[in-house]
Amino acid sequence: MNSYCFGSAQPMIPEGLMHEMYEIKSGAVFSQEDGGQWVPGEDERIPFKGVLLPVSNKDLVRDIAGVFTQYSEKIYTNGHTLQVGAQVEDFGGMRYTVTQELGYNSLHPLKRYLVERKGKAAKK
Repeated sequence: MNSYCFGSAQPMIPEGLMHEMYEIKSGAVFSQEDGGQWVPGEDERIPFKGVLLPVSNKDLVRDIAGVFTQYSEKIYTNGHTLQVGAQVEDFGGMRYTVTQELGYNSLHPLKRYLVERKGKAAKK
């Protein structure tokens, strides 16, 4: 029998690198009673631990288009799940939009996401 036991080995981001981030859930809705009118609401901030890192060439291989912009970055979490299109707020109020989940595997809680920082449009 193999003396090595990898059953509990799971890749995790060190806790010292993680900091509090917020998933922003919009409270605004389209009201059917008002003919589909937009009704503003209070945003909900859901805290989670994550880390923001630069995009690498390896990440681009996984991206269907294989491109990124000056606003592309990635977020790692140790289990918090984000949906494509989700809004994330980092310290300092910087907002990001999740554009893609970067696969790792489904056997552990580590999650990686490609995100776009909200910024100005590119100059012509």
